[in-house]
Amino acid sequence: MTGSKKKGELGETCKKVILDAVLLDALGYRKELDAKQIQKGLMLEDDAIKAVSLLKAVVLTKNKARRENEWFTGECDLLTKDSIRDTKCSWSIDSFPWTQSDADKKVKAAGYDWQGLVYMDLWQLEQHYVDFVLLPTPSGILGYNDDPYDHIELVNQIPLQKRIRSVFVPFDSNLLDSAKEKIESDLVQDYYQELYEQIATGEVA
Repeated sequence: MTGSKKKGELGETCKKVILDAVLLDALGYRKELDAKQIQKGLMLEDDAIKAVSLLKAVVLTKNKARRENEWFTGECDLLTKDSIRDTKCSWSIDSFPWTQSDADKKVKAAGYDWQGLVYMDLWQLEQHYVDFVLLPTPSGILGYNDDPYDHIELVNQIPLQKRIRSVFVPFDSNLLDSAKEKIESDLVQDYYQELYEQIATGEVA
């Protein structure tokens, strides 16, 4: 779902999200994620939050509430008095976005910008940040091919301020209105149904 698409069309990001939903509903398939990366994110969540709070001088509160409106539903991670933040714990030095350009690309590729827009709409806030944080990997989850020096000692040698890269996602009412129009026009449901019939039954239009 992108702003560059004409009215009445679904963007590639939106189509990918719908495809993932169809694969789950029709085949019971859920995209596999790297278990080690997920485990690191869960284990170091509090440390990542403390690092962002320290470097950005903000008070972060964990959100435990899920909200929904006529169009969206979601549960954001962190709140400040005037913004929403989402921390992403990078697995390794080479997966961390060292430049702002790389961080911006990661946000768009993963759809974190659209996720942020939805959260802003649900919480009625106009600022969203995605914070990439690089922290030493707990030794217990390192695999056979993971070099402990690269994951722990070398990371610790890098100043913390260089190991946090933030991306600001601005509020965009035009993009949100476009997304809501697509939902209301049944474009999303029609595309879902089309994919479901092809994948579940093998029928091709």
